Amino acid sequence: MNYWKNLILGALATLTFFSCYGEEDSFAVPSIYKDYQFTNTDDSGLAGYAVAPVKEAKYDEILNELYITWDGSNSTWEKRSEYVGAEVEFNSLLSGKKIKRVIIPNVGDFGNLTVKKRDYDNEPSTLHLSKYRTVVVTDRYGVDEFRFRSIYKDESGALQMSDWVKLSDQDVEVDKNYVAWQYFKSNVVNPVQVTFSTASSKPISALADLVGQGDEAKAKEEFQKWYYMDCAAMSFDPYNLAFDPYNTLDIHIADGVGVANAIDWPSHKAGRRINYEASVGNPSSDLWKLPDMQHVMMHEMGHCVEWMPKAGKYIKEGVQDCDRQGYQEGWPDAVKIASKGYNLATQKAEYQSAIQKSYRDPQSDKYFVWQIDYNTSGAFMSWLRLYNGDFVRMLPWTVLMDDLTDKWSLEDAVKYVLKDSYPNITMEELWNEYKTEVEAFLQNN
Repeated sequence: MNYWKNLILGALATLTFFSCYGEEDSFAVPSIYKDYQFTNTDDSGLAGYAVAPVKEAKYDEILNELYITWDGSNSTWEKRSEYVGAEVEFNSLLSGKKIKRVIIPNVGDFGNLTVKKRDYDNEPSTLHLSKYRTVVVTDRYGVDEFRFRSIYKDESGALQMSDWVKLSDQDVEVDKNYVAWQYFKSNVVNPVQVTFSTASSKPISALADLVGQGDEAKAKEEFQKWYYMDCAAMSFDPYNLAFDPYNTLDIHIADGVGVANAIDWPSHKAGRRINYEASVGNPSSDLWKLPDMQHVMMHEMGHCVEWMPKAGKYIKEGVQDCDRQGYQEGWPDAVKIASKGYNLATQKAEYQSAIQKSYRDPQSDKYFVWQIDYNTSGAFMSWLRLYNGDFVRMLPWTVLMDDLTDKWSLEDAVKYVLKDSYPNITMEELWNEYKTEVEAFLQNN
């Protein structure tokens, strides 16, 4: 297993990573920097390769995300121009184990990435990815125990590290009451308007009764909440949403839908409609229970805004595009799973099913298990936030990148997102680690 080499000698580092659990847990994978001990000879705090100053820290309990902004505008931070990222230690959301991860944002490819929204007259959209943003997925206890150290690249290209410190010891108070979806709802330029309609004998009052306790206005507010929960999980900020915006969302009850589907309504720029199965003949259907309806709706809301690659990389002869379809149904599931969907009873069954599949050729129309539509690919995408808390937010930008859009695969998207953190990690290594994490989660839940 190879890790960064020659750190003490100051030679140019060779970046080769593997999954990096700390030595204190039960996985026999050492820390990336096991043999490296940094000695701080400067007492001025921000001189030399000091710990990056924290400008802001906040935690959203719905997404289980800790957002840290490093103070890049701090003129006393001597080495801020050499700062590239952080190594972080936190509790894994699924396994509960204390783990270490390197998070170095790939600003080279994503720092000012501009893509063209094909379904929006090729209107350009630009992602301004900052190296001063770090997002970590952990539980509330993990925030209290969170540790980090800063990573720098000096003028010679050698990597330098600060000492380890606890976030709780820094001169900043973590806002644990931050609610990302409320921030998006309050700051989005054009708030979405929700309407209800029906083509079935089941009236729209059924939505009001289930979701709004009989109050239609309250039910519409709840649907708005689900929409903005999606927005918070899939986009970096409300001023630059990673999708084609629209003004209205019609929830339409209909017979013979099956489950649900999303369409442009009345046009792509104007709005969307989610056709939802009335289940008139099955009054006890889970589709008309909570939280089941919420998670079906959040999946469809993902479809309402989804950017798509032109074609996938892996094509099986005589069958479908393995990657494009896997992304189309997987990414909306990743969004809902990130929003507490990982803890549903139905999700636990999906986890169990996925880890029992073979890695290669798991079924006739897929080369790899992580290409399987819906929950298998989606849950894996959501889990990859362990390596970069913004992973699900990065995916929409990869599908429109010139380098990937004609032959997109989750495999290559992972390579781009983790390019500066884990450039040599393989999908099979990640999947095997995912299985271990899921097994631990199922044992504990």
